[in-house]
Amino acid sequence: MFTRAGLLLAWKEIRPYFIFSIMLFFAGMVIGGNPNAPTEFLNDQVSKIASISGSIQQSDTPEMTAFLLITVNNIVASLMAMGMGIIAGLMPIYTLIANGMMVGYLLAGFSASGENVFQLVVKGLLPHGILEMSAVFLACAFGIRFGMTLIGGVFGSAFGKKEPWSPFVRTATGAVPALIVIVSLLLLGAVVESTITYWLMKS
Repeated sequence: MFTRAGLLLAWKEIRPYFIFSIMLFFAGMVIGGNPNAPTEFLNDQVSKIASISGSIQQSDTPEMTAFLLITVNNIVASLMAMGMGIIAGLMPIYTLIANGMMVGYLLAGFSASGENVFQLVVKGLLPHGILEMSAVFLACAFGIRFGMTLIGGVFGSAFGKKEPWSPFVRTATGAVPALIVIVSLLLLGAVVESTITYWLMKS
């Protein structure tokens, strides 16, 4: 499981799904930045983010509050996307597109209001976003593969395929070290977001 050969095999099998996850996220960004984006849904998501931001601002220790809220929210969302992917991979696909739409929608809104989007991305997104989104892409990649290998196992068993559940078992085995990577990236991302990003956006 934690051997070099095992980790390399897990990455080889999950890599196409990881790339697909990135593509879904950026497709969501294009949809969210489009004038025909589903604004009612996106505005509802923005209000939830604003609520979290308000809790952080009102706290006596905003950095610690931000770290706790961001960490819990990101870990729960990632683990749900990973585990619930077993249902035909639908949950991680939704997570990727919805998150991409939110980013695209917000960036389009900031641009329309005259904000410096490049500076906003560099200061407000990239420092923590690279870590957090890498974790989300990995979690969703495993979630999608869980769904696909489960379907393959069911149909493979029905049609008498030899060892139809092997891909599913390998995915579950590879998910164990992946969970450690995902949680570590999210924790580090939360630290960066609650400190470096927080300070950069205040300056």
